[in-house]
Amino acid sequence: MQSKTTRRGLMAGATILLPLPALGQGGFPDKPIRIIVPFPPGGGTDNQARAFADALSREMPQRVVVDNRAGAGGNIGVDAAARSAADGYTLLATGPNIINTRYLIRDTPFRWERDFDTLGLMFSSPNVLVVHPSVPARTVPELIAHLKANPGKVNFASAGAGGSIHLSGELFMSMTGTQMVHVSYRGDALARADLTNGNVQLMFNTLVTSVQPIRANQWRGLAVTGDTRNASLPELPTVAEAGVPGFSVISWMGLFAPKGIPADAVARIREGFDKVFANAQNRAEFAQKFGVDVIPSSGAQHLAFMQAEERKWAPILSRIEPA
Repeated sequence: MQSKTTRRGLMAGATILLPLPALGQGGFPDKPIRIIVPFPPGGGTDNQARAFADALSREMPQRVVVDNRAGAGGNIGVDAAARSAADGYTLLATGPNIINTRYLIRDTPFRWERDFDTLGLMFSSPNVLVVHPSVPARTVPELIAHLKANPGKVNFASAGAGGSIHLSGELFMSMTGTQMVHVSYRGDALARADLTNGNVQLMFNTLVTSVQPIRANQWRGLAVTGDTRNASLPELPTVAEAGVPGFSVISWMGLFAPKGIPADAVARIREGFDKVFANAQNRAEFAQKFGVDVIPSSGAQHLAFMQAEERKWAPILSRIEPA
């Protein structure tokens, strides 16, 4: 029989042999991170966010997954992100709707400057002014003439109130003195389908999803909304070049977090963010697959951009009756 001393010695030895905790355990992140996308799967915002999430997963110790929360022009998803815990495990990837829906939808519960921290801009892209082939216009001046001859009789589609697709149409009407009827869809895939079917006549669609229908003669491309022509559709002028001086709209995407996430979480997310965009293969893939300009910025640059966008659009949006 073993003595008490011997048994105590064995127990002490067993305690010493237990594995020590791995270095770094308990640091951020120690579970998956989700990125809320406030639009349905399959649209431009969703596809770009998924590509970014996949790339960020390769730079982080935990997976980064996309959570689609569509509806109300993006408000449902943005509000869900605003109400999430400010712990770094819920992020938001979205664009102009986070600024603009407050003007377009009554009782919008969030305010971007109050409820979110800006973590960085990621992508920008022009839209493309496209019409159904039944529209008797092959140039922007011909379209303006058609709209003025038919006020309120032409429908233009968008992926939801407050996005760059919608705002392109609003700015176009404001600058040309024309009148169209806005038809808002729950995502750009539905809007594109109705444009192809002729149920709506016009759309300022995302660049990446415009090239194929234009090439297939399903849609007629008239112009791009950026400051310069785009290499994907070099034959199309800019809207400004085609007769509406000063017209310029870009679609953009930024990364946000609920206000007040811990500094260590911000630093770790930004570390992964910077690695994603420092990778030349990632940048080339983003640009080629989505037709976007890759514009990674700091959080402070993102904030300054947001403030400038609000100053630009507030006067136009304030004239629209909210839904």
